[in-house]
Amino acid sequence: MTPELDGSALWPDRYLMDGRLVVVSGPPRSERPPATGLLGRLARRWRGWELWQQVLLVFFGAPFLAAPFSSISEDLQGGIGVAGWALGGLAIWWSRRSTPAEPDQQKGRTPEQLLASWDTTEARVAGAASRAWLETVREPAWSSPFLASSRAAFDGWAEVHQITDLALRIRNARVALGARPSGPAADYWERQYQALENTARQLGRRADALIRYRDQTAQLSAELQHLTELERLERSATEIEGLAIETAYASGRGDGGLSGVADEIAGVRAAMTELLDLMTRTRAPLAEPPDQPGGLPR
Repeated sequence: MTPELDGSALWPDRYLMDGRLVVVSGPPRSERPPATGLLGRLARRWRGWELWQQVLLVFFGAPFLAAPFSSISEDLQGGIGVAGWALGGLAIWWSRRSTPAEPDQQKGRTPEQLLASWDTTEARVAGAASRAWLETVREPAWSSPFLASSRAAFDGWAEVHQITDLALRIRNARVALGARPSGPAADYWERQYQALENTARQLGRRADALIRYRDQTAQLSAELQHLTELERLERSATEIEGLAIETAYASGRGDGGLSGVADEIAGVRAAMTELLDLMTRTRAPLAEPPDQPGGLPR
């Protein structure tokens, strides 16, 4: 019996993307403006250079940039060259100044990346939800007219964000709980640890709903492909039957096989209607607010 039928959790086997645990809470970063990321990479590259490399670049780079202005005015050329040296000197000073140690998040690691690096139960649940919705929106059926009402009524990224936010709160509670102590306090620590683990597994139910919705979307994509092929065969059969009549040759089948294809098309459409109803029921639990376990920081 499959996990979908026996009600067991799906997320423990569906949380890795390309062999890695990845947590996202919004559209992929490639869909966002890349300017800040490019400037950040250039700044990190600049700070990674040796001092002598920076000095050489500034010393020879400023006159090179100022050279085209010599046709306008030598004074302008000299001014731009001096300004280039000054700005280059400031850039070298900025890259060499001592800075206090920055937290991981300020070094470019997002809360989602920090969560994934822990590889705890809540991180796997958030990873499973992220993977499920990323795969859902990539399915051809998701952008089809059949799911237009679903796209309007259901914000999958908001659901992933909510799951990730709760997972981060569970992770923060684990950090606050700390390492297992010795002595009488160990029993209390064990109870708190198990309560967090149960909360994380309970959160997995929402990830499971997204996984089932993804699988049903993939099934709908397959049905749509089947329907497209049947409709193409129906048009082909009509054309062949017309040619047979025009050339006065009996085709051996009075309708050119149209009735059989039409029956199959009707069957596929009925199956798709049932599948759409099932998908609506699958996302119904996600419309309910998530459980808010006590003891977690908001």
